[in-house]
Amino acid sequence: MQLHYFNEGIADPDDILLGMAKMQGYVPQGCLLGGQVVMAEINDGKSPCAGCNGPRETCGGKPKID
Repeated sequence: MQLHYFNEGIADPDDILLGMAKMQGYVPQGCLLGGQVVMAEINDGKSPCAGCNGPRETCGGKPKID
C-alpha cells in the first residue's frame, strides 16, 4: 500500500482501507489517496479531500481547503 496513487492514475484494488472508505462514502470512487491516509484523516475528524494534493479531475473529490 502507498500514501497515494497519483502517479499510477488508479488506486490499488487490494487497498482494503481505501475500498472501505469508498463504500462508506468518505471519499469518491475515483480517490487516489492511500487507504491508511484516508482512515487517519477520518479518525481525526477531517475530510480526506481537504488536504489532498491529488488531481480532482481524476478523482472527483471535493475542493482542497488551504
